[in-house]
This record gives sequence, C-alpha cells and structure tokens, in this order.
Amino acid sequence: MSDAPAVEGDGPFEEQRQIYELLSQETRHLILQHILGHPAHLPSLDELAYMMPKNKAAIRDQLEVLTDSGIIDCYRHPPNEDSRDLPSQFYGPTEHGVEILYEYNYLRGLPVARALYDNTRLSEKAQRHRDAPRPELPEQITDTLRIDTNGRTDFGRVETYIRERKANTHSIDDQITVARAFYDAGIGPDGESVKRTELLDSLDVDIEYQPQTVLNHLVDVGVLDQTAPSGPDVFAISERLDEIVNGQVTEEAETNLDALIAHIDDELQVTSLSADAAERDEPQTRASGPSVAIADGAGRTVRSILASEFGIEPERVADFLRSGDPVDRLNTAVEAIDSSDEVTKSEEYGQIVFVQPAYRYRLTERAMELV
Repeated sequence: MSDAPAVEGDGPFEEQRQIYELLSQETRHLILQHILGHPAHLPSLDELAYMMPKNKAAIRDQLEVLTDSGIIDCYRHPPNEDSRDLPSQFYGPTEHGVEILYEYNYLRGLPVARALYDNTRLSEKAQRHRDAPRPELPEQITDTLRIDTNGRTDFGRVETYIRERKANTHSIDDQITVARAFYDAGIGPDGESVKRTELLDSLDVDIEYQPQTVLNHLVDVGVLDQTAPSGPDVFAISERLDEIVNGQVTEEAETNLDALIAHIDDELQVTSLSADAAERDEPQTRASGPSVAIADGAGRTVRSILASEFGIEPERVADFLRSGDPVDRLNTAVEAIDSSDEVTKSEEYGQIVFVQPAYRYRLTERAMELV
C-alpha cells in the first residue's frame, strides 16, 4: 500500500504541505537526488540500488509512489528487453515533475548532484547500466535540466519559469526569445542595461509582437529589471529649438505663440497685398489696415484653420492664443496646422513635447539565480 499523500487538498497551503511530504520522505528524496545527478536523468532500478543505502524492494515501492503522483515516469527501451545484461526500464522526471522540483528548489542542487554521481566509483554492473542505451527524455525536460561547463544549469530553467507564469499570453515565445537574448549577451544585474530602442539592433532578436509588450511581461514576472536614468521624470523638449527646456516651459511656449501670431499677421499682410495688386486699377475705398475678411476669403489660411479648430471668429484668433494655458494653446494650434494640407507651418514655432526618459532593461538577480 502506498504511503504517499494524495497531492490534492482543500486549498493551496494543504496542497503545498502534501507535496512537501511527498518529496521529503527519505527514500523518495534520495531517488530524486540521484535522478537529477544521473548523466541522462534516467537511472535504472539497479543503478539507484547501487547509489542508495536501500534495498530494491523499498526503492521500487517509492518509485511507484512518485510515478503515481506524476513526478516521475518509467521510460522503457524495448531494444534492451532481449538482453540479460542491459536494463530496459529507466526512471526519469515528467514535465510536471520538473515544474514541482523547480518550485521546491530541487533544481538548484543539480550541479552538486551531478558532481556526487561523477565522483562515485561504480561497479562493473552499475557502469554497464549507466552506459546502456536508453530512451530520450522530452526536449523541454532535458533543456531545463542541462548543466553547462561552468556548473550552472542553462537557460531552460528561466524558460520554464516564464512559461509557468505567462503561458496564457500571446507573446510567450517572444518573451522567451528576448529573455534568452539578454542571457546570451550577458546583460545581467552587474552589467550595462539596454533601452527598448536598442533591443532589436543590439541584441539581434526577431520578434512578432511589440518590444514594449514583451518587455512589460518580463518585468511583470521579475525576469527583467526596468530602471529609469537619473534626472527629471519628464523632459520638456522644444521642437523649435530641438532642446530640452525644463524650467523654461512657459517662456518657451509664449515665444512660440508670438512667432505663430507673427506668421498669421504676415500671412494676412501678404494676402492683403495680393488683393491690392489684383484690384489696383479699380477705384475703391481702402481700409487703413489689412482685412481679415479679405484674407479668409482668399482661401484657407492659418487664421481660418485655427478659428475653425477653436470654434471662434477669425479676428479673435490672436487674442485667444494669448489666453489660457500657453502650452495647451500652442500645441493644439500647431497640431491643427500640421494636420492641414492647405497651409505650411513656419519653422519659427513648434510644439512643446513632453517625453519620459527611456527605461533601460537587464536581467534580474532572480533570473540569474535560475541559471
């Protein structure tokens, strides 16, 4: 009869307690350690019996418990069945088992478990079993359990971590691609971070979804750190000067408004002079100054476009621009002019643009612990 707890319960705490009890029983704990330390993560029963101070019957019983719980499975290799000297049944983790072992920090002991196995003197039979042909574990399992030459598990554990938490997002594959690019480039907690705009070029990644969407997901699960450069939270940039004007925003906006109003007046003057030239031979009573009616009757002008934008009479445009918030008035006016195909904006004025500093990204300490 199995002595394993059923991995189910009335809530998450009860489930955690039962899983902990499942994994911590001495024989099961040793089995899992030796499976992780095995070069193929697929030892035979005889290999486990050689490595553990337990008899085969006790080991077999606990293998059944772990199998029934979905932590491991029996992987068969039919070509060995006709050989008396080679095992045909091997025990290794399932994908679910790897997730559980990761969650309970078993995978952090992979390098130690491997070193223990590699430094154990094997008998002739244990050596023969270790070298025997056997099936391959699913690729996702082997990727997660692989150890690199520096004794660290490779990126597979980070991939598992991300997939566990973001499996329901459309950009999950892009998230893996970007996280791996950071890892391969060595952009970790102690190194230089990169901006979003540098992601595609510097890291040479090809992704389907928007970089910002992918980065936000990786920040959300704690794989990437998002940091802002030192300085103001927002930069005010004058399009006219192409410079940062923090601390001088109102003054710069008023200067731009003066230039815009001058443009309107110049446009009115030119329109009025053109009308004079066309009617020079006709006697008429002349006004003492340029006529708004003449200008706006000669086609769409900056003044008429702004009058329409603000819902006011053309002759009120200049006074309206000088009232209210100068930045709001300026930016609305410039946007209306830029949106029109009938007039051309002067280079003497432009919007005041507010820009947040570009965030920079790098792998977190948590991500590096996984590898």
